[in-house]
Amino acid sequence: MTKTSAWISAALMLLAGASGLPALAQDGGLYENVPDPNASFVRVVAVNLTRAVVDTTSFDQMTSGVSGYVVVNQPGEITIVTGLDESTVTIDAGKYYSFVVGADGKGALLPEEIVSSPAQAVVSFFNLSDKPSVDLFVPAAKAVAVKGVAPDAAASVALKAPLTLDFEVRDGDTVLASLPAVNLERRAGVAIVFRGTGGSYDVVMAPSTLAR
Repeated sequence: MTKTSAWISAALMLLAGASGLPALAQDGGLYENVPDPNASFVRVVAVNLTRAVVDTTSFDQMTSGVSGYVVVNQPGEITIVTGLDESTVTIDAGKYYSFVVGADGKGALLPEEIVSSPAQAVVSFFNLSDKPSVDLFVPAAKAVAVKGVAPDAAASVALKAPLTLDFEVRDGDTVLASLPAVNLERRAGVAIVFRGTGGSYDVVMAPSTLAR
Protein backbone atom coordinates (compact mmCIF):
# COMPACT_ATOMS: atom_id res chain seq x y z
CA MET A 1 0.00 0.00 0.00
CA THR A 2 1.29 3.46 -0.81
CA LYS A 3 1.74 6.14 1.86
CA THR A 4 -1.26 7.99 0.40
CA SER A 5 -3.56 4.98 0.59
CA ALA A 6 -2.38 4.22 4.13
CA TRP A 7 -3.25 7.59 5.64
CA ILE A 8 -6.46 8.09 3.71
CA SER A 9 -7.62 4.62 4.76
CA ALA A 10 -6.79 5.46 8.35
CA ALA A 11 -8.79 8.69 8.14
CA LEU A 12 -11.77 6.89 6.67
CA MET A 13 -11.82 4.14 9.28
CA LEU A 14 -13.61 6.53 11.67
CA LEU A 15 -16.23 7.27 9.03
CA ALA A 16 -16.76 3.60 8.38
CA GLY A 17 -17.31 2.97 12.06
CA ALA A 18 -19.84 5.79 12.28
CA SER A 19 -21.75 4.80 9.16
CA GLY A 20 -23.63 1.98 10.86
CA LEU A 21 -23.18 -0.29 7.85
CA PRO A 22 -22.80 -3.93 8.85
CA ALA A 23 -19.84 -5.89 7.53
CA LEU A 24 -22.00 -8.28 5.55
CA ALA A 25 -21.20 -10.11 2.32
CA GLN A 26 -21.34 -6.96 0.17
CA ASP A 27 -18.37 -8.04 -1.93
CA GLY A 28 -18.11 -6.93 -5.53
CA GLY A 29 -15.74 -9.84 -6.15
CA LEU A 30 -13.62 -8.13 -8.82
CA TYR A 31 -10.14 -7.33 -7.56
CA GLU A 32 -9.72 -10.21 -5.13
CA ASN A 33 -11.77 -12.92 -6.85
CA VAL A 34 -10.47 -13.21 -10.41
CA PRO A 35 -11.21 -16.15 -12.72
CA ASP A 36 -7.53 -16.82 -13.56
CA PRO A 37 -4.51 -15.40 -11.69
CA ASN A 38 -2.54 -15.32 -14.97
CA ALA A 39 -5.24 -13.49 -16.90
CA SER A 40 -5.01 -9.78 -17.68
CA PHE A 41 -7.83 -7.22 -17.52
CA VAL A 42 -8.21 -4.39 -20.01
CA ARG A 43 -10.85 -1.65 -20.22
CA VAL A 44 -11.40 1.59 -22.14
CA VAL A 45 -11.82 4.97 -20.41
CA ALA A 46 -12.63 7.79 -22.81
CA VAL A 47 -14.15 11.20 -23.43
CA ASN A 48 -16.90 11.55 -26.05
CA LEU A 49 -16.79 7.85 -26.96
CA THR A 50 -19.65 5.37 -26.68
CA ARG A 51 -18.32 2.47 -28.76
CA ALA A 52 -15.12 0.45 -28.48
CA VAL A 53 -13.68 -3.00 -29.09
CA VAL A 54 -11.16 -4.64 -26.75
CA ASP A 55 -9.62 -7.78 -28.22
CA THR A 56 -12.80 -9.50 -29.46
CA THR A 57 -15.29 -7.88 -27.07
CA SER A 58 -17.45 -4.99 -28.34
CA PHE A 59 -19.02 -2.19 -26.31
CA ASP A 60 -21.87 -0.20 -27.87
CA GLN A 61 -23.31 1.79 -24.96
CA MET A 62 -20.48 3.29 -22.92
CA THR A 63 -22.70 6.04 -21.53
CA SER A 64 -20.16 6.92 -18.82
CA GLY A 65 -17.19 6.54 -21.14
CA VAL A 66 -15.97 3.54 -19.14
CA SER A 67 -16.17 -0.03 -20.40
CA GLY A 68 -16.05 -3.17 -18.33
CA TYR A 69 -12.76 -5.03 -17.99
CA VAL A 70 -12.20 -7.59 -20.73
CA VAL A 71 -10.55 -10.76 -19.42
CA VAL A 72 -7.59 -11.66 -21.63
CA ASN A 73 -6.55 -15.24 -20.96
CA GLN A 74 -3.58 -15.16 -23.34
CA PRO A 75 -1.66 -11.95 -22.62
CA GLY A 76 0.54 -10.51 -25.34
CA GLU A 77 -0.53 -8.36 -28.27
CA ILE A 78 -4.21 -7.40 -28.53
CA THR A 79 -6.13 -4.92 -30.66
CA ILE A 80 -8.19 -2.04 -29.25
CA VAL A 81 -10.55 -0.06 -31.47
CA THR A 82 -11.80 3.33 -30.27
CA GLY A 83 -13.96 5.18 -32.78
CA LEU A 84 -12.07 5.08 -36.09
CA ASP A 85 -8.70 4.42 -34.46
CA GLU A 86 -7.17 0.96 -34.08
CA SER A 87 -4.24 0.29 -31.76
CA THR A 88 -2.14 -2.77 -31.06
CA VAL A 89 -0.91 -2.97 -27.47
CA THR A 90 1.11 -5.47 -25.47
CA ILE A 91 -0.14 -6.59 -22.06
CA ASP A 92 1.50 -8.71 -19.38
CA ALA A 93 -0.01 -11.59 -17.44
CA GLY A 94 -1.89 -10.89 -14.23
CA LYS A 95 -2.15 -7.12 -14.74
CA TYR A 96 -4.91 -4.51 -14.94
CA TYR A 97 -4.90 -1.87 -17.68
CA SER A 98 -6.98 1.06 -18.87
CA PHE A 99 -6.75 2.26 -22.47
CA VAL A 100 -7.34 5.98 -22.01
CA VAL A 101 -8.62 8.24 -24.79
CA GLY A 102 -8.43 11.96 -24.00
CA ALA A 103 -10.34 14.91 -25.41
CA ASP A 104 -7.84 15.14 -28.29
CA GLY A 105 -8.72 11.60 -29.40
CA LYS A 106 -5.28 10.19 -28.67
CA GLY A 107 -5.13 6.85 -26.88
CA ALA A 108 -2.61 5.39 -24.46
CA LEU A 109 -2.41 2.18 -22.46
CA LEU A 110 -2.05 2.83 -18.73
CA PRO A 111 -1.05 0.02 -16.33
CA GLU A 112 -3.12 0.22 -13.14
CA GLU A 113 -1.48 -0.27 -9.77
CA ILE A 114 -4.32 -2.04 -8.00
CA VAL A 115 -3.86 -2.41 -4.24
CA SER A 116 -6.76 -3.97 -2.38
CA SER A 117 -7.81 -6.36 0.36
CA PRO A 118 -11.06 -8.18 1.23
CA ALA A 119 -12.09 -5.19 3.38
CA GLN A 120 -11.38 -2.49 0.78
CA ALA A 121 -12.66 -0.97 -2.45
CA VAL A 122 -10.46 0.39 -5.23
CA VAL A 123 -11.11 3.96 -6.41
CA SER A 124 -9.48 4.71 -9.79
CA PHE A 125 -9.29 8.41 -10.66
CA PHE A 126 -8.75 9.62 -14.24
CA ASN A 127 -7.92 13.16 -15.37
CA LEU A 128 -9.21 13.55 -18.93
CA SER A 129 -9.29 17.34 -18.78
CA ASP A 130 -6.96 20.17 -19.77
CA LYS A 131 -6.05 20.81 -16.14
CA PRO A 132 -2.31 20.15 -15.59
CA SER A 133 -2.92 18.59 -12.17
CA VAL A 134 -6.00 17.70 -10.13
CA ASP A 135 -6.69 16.01 -6.78
CA LEU A 136 -9.50 13.72 -5.67
CA PHE A 137 -10.69 14.99 -2.28
CA VAL A 138 -12.92 13.38 0.37
CA PRO A 139 -14.82 16.16 2.23
CA ALA A 140 -15.98 13.91 5.08
CA ALA A 141 -12.38 12.99 5.92
CA LYS A 142 -10.98 16.42 4.99
CA ALA A 143 -8.28 14.57 3.10
CA VAL A 144 -6.91 14.07 -0.40
CA ALA A 145 -7.47 10.53 -1.63
CA VAL A 146 -5.48 10.86 -4.87
CA LYS A 147 -3.07 13.75 -5.44
CA GLY A 148 -1.59 15.43 -8.51
CA VAL A 149 -3.03 13.46 -11.44
CA ALA A 150 -1.79 14.82 -14.78
CA PRO A 151 -3.87 15.05 -18.01
CA ASP A 152 -4.69 11.68 -19.60
CA ALA A 153 -3.27 9.92 -16.54
CA ALA A 154 -4.73 7.98 -13.64
CA ALA A 155 -4.05 6.86 -10.08
CA SER A 156 -5.78 4.48 -7.69
CA VAL A 157 -6.34 4.22 -3.96
CA ALA A 158 -7.81 1.43 -1.81
CA LEU A 159 -10.37 2.61 0.74
CA LYS A 160 -12.21 0.88 3.55
CA ALA A 161 -15.57 -0.61 2.54
CA PRO A 162 -18.53 -0.91 2.57
CA LEU A 163 -19.01 2.85 2.70
CA THR A 164 -20.77 5.69 0.89
CA LEU A 165 -18.68 8.82 0.28
CA ASP A 166 -18.89 12.17 -1.46
CA PHE A 167 -15.90 13.17 -3.58
CA GLU A 168 -14.64 16.46 -5.00
CA VAL A 169 -12.18 17.15 -7.79
CA ARG A 170 -9.91 20.01 -6.76
CA ASP A 171 -7.20 22.22 -8.17
CA GLY A 172 -5.48 23.25 -4.96
CA ASP A 173 -8.30 24.58 -2.77
CA THR A 174 -10.61 25.24 -5.73
CA VAL A 175 -13.47 22.75 -6.19
CA LEU A 176 -13.86 22.01 -9.91
CA ALA A 177 -16.58 19.33 -9.73
CA SER A 178 -18.44 17.27 -7.12
CA LEU A 179 -19.60 13.67 -7.07
CA PRO A 180 -22.08 12.80 -4.28
CA ALA A 181 -22.92 9.47 -2.65
CA VAL A 182 -20.50 7.02 -4.26
CA ASN A 183 -21.10 3.49 -2.97
CA LEU A 184 -17.93 1.53 -2.24
CA GLU A 185 -18.11 -2.25 -1.96
CA ARG A 186 -15.49 -4.64 -0.66
CA ARG A 187 -13.23 -6.28 -3.25
CA ALA A 188 -14.80 -4.12 -5.97
CA GLY A 189 -14.19 -0.62 -7.20
CA VAL A 190 -15.28 2.46 -9.09
CA ALA A 191 -13.78 4.57 -11.85
CA ILE A 192 -14.10 8.33 -11.35
CA VAL A 193 -13.47 10.35 -14.53
CA PHE A 194 -12.85 14.11 -14.51
CA ARG A 195 -13.27 15.68 -17.94
CA GLY A 196 -13.68 19.01 -19.71
CA THR A 197 -11.77 21.93 -21.19
CA GLY A 198 -11.70 25.72 -21.07
CA GLY A 199 -13.27 26.07 -17.64
CA SER A 200 -16.25 23.76 -18.32
CA TYR A 201 -15.77 20.58 -16.30
CA ASP A 202 -17.71 17.66 -14.93
CA VAL A 203 -17.05 14.35 -13.22
CA VAL A 204 -18.70 10.97 -13.80
CA MET A 205 -18.50 7.62 -12.07
CA ALA A 206 -18.89 4.02 -13.22
CA PRO A 207 -18.52 0.76 -11.27
CA SER A 208 -15.45 -1.26 -12.17
CA THR A 209 -16.90 -4.47 -13.58
CA LEU A 210 -15.99 -7.44 -15.72
CA ALA A 211 -17.38 -7.41 -19.26
CA ARG A 212 -20.01 -10.06 -19.84
